[in-house]
Amino acid sequence: MFKKILLAATPNINRQAAPHTAFELARKHESELVLFHSLPIGKDDWCSFDETISSEKLVSTASSKIEAFYAEDLKDIPVYSIKVTTGPAYERILKLIHAEGVDLIVMGNHSAGMTRPDRMWGVVDTTIRKVCSNVFCPVLVVTNKPEKQTDIKRIVMATDFSTPSDSALCYAAQVAREYKAHLTIFHVLNIGQSCPNPEYYMQDMNVFIDKAKNKMERKYAKALQDIDHSFECWEGIPYTEILKQARWSEADLLIMAQYSSSQESTKPFVGSTVIQVALSPGCPVLIVNYRARVCM
Repeated sequence: MFKKILLAATPNINRQAAPHTAFELARKHESELVLFHSLPIGKDDWCSFDETISSEKLVSTASSKIEAFYAEDLKDIPVYSIKVTTGPAYERILKLIHAEGVDLIVMGNHSAGMTRPDRMWGVVDTTIRKVCSNVFCPVLVVTNKPEKQTDIKRIVMATDFSTPSDSALCYAAQVAREYKAHLTIFHVLNIGQSCPNPEYYMQDMNVFIDKAKNKMERKYAKALQDIDHSFECWEGIPYTEILKQARWSEADLLIMAQYSSSQESTKPFVGSTVIQVALSPGCPVLIVNYRARVCM
C-alpha cells in the first residue's frame, strides 16, 4: 500500500514512537524508507552559524549519527536513505516530499520544550500542520509507542459529512480492506464550546443521532459494502469525543480529514480539531488531505 515512507527522525530517545511505527510499516509493506532531519542553521547580519564548520560537514556528521542511532532497526529494511538538510524544517520536508514521490509521512509530536510559558501547547507544534496543509499524501502522527506490532484491526474514521471527509472516508475504506480491519464511522453532534449550539435546545438528542446515522448509511453504504463496519454518533465537543470513541473502541488507527483551505498554512492554529486530536496521547492519527476520490 505504501511504496515510499518518509520518517521525520528525531534524536530524542523519549520520542521514538513515530520511528518505531515507520519501521514496522516499512517492513510490512516492503517499502522504501526515507529518514529526514533538518538542522536549524541560519544567518544574521553579523555572523553565520557555519563559519566555524561548514554546512556540508554538519550534514555529513548528522547523517552518520542518524544511521548509527537507528542501525539495529535499519538492518532488515531493504531500501532506505537518509536525507539531512539545513534550514526551516517544514520548507525542506515539503520539497523532499514532492521530489521523492512519498506515499506516507510519519511524524511525532514536538520534542523541544516551550520557550514561552504563556504559549498554549498546540502553538509550538505548527510543523505538522504546515506539512499536512501542503501535501497530497497522508500524514501519520504517532505520539504513543504501540504495545504491539503495527497490526491494524480496528479503525475509527471521524466525519462531518464535508467533501474532505468524504475523500478521507474513501481512503479509510482502502486501509480497512488492506488490513481486513473493522471500520467505525463516527460523527459528533457539535454542541458548541464557548457558545452552545441553539439547534439542540429543548430537543431529544436521539432524534439527531438517528438522523446522522441514517445519513451515514445512505451516503457511505456503497463504499463500505465489502467492509466490516459500524456507525456511531453522539453529542459533545468534537476533539474530546473523537478521542473518547477511539479509546473506548480500542482503535489501532484514527483517520481524519485535513482542511487545508480553512486557515493560512503558515499560521499556527490551536483550534484545529485535527491537530488537537493528533497531538493528544492515544492511537496513531492518519491525517488525509483532500484529493478527489471516487468510491461512493
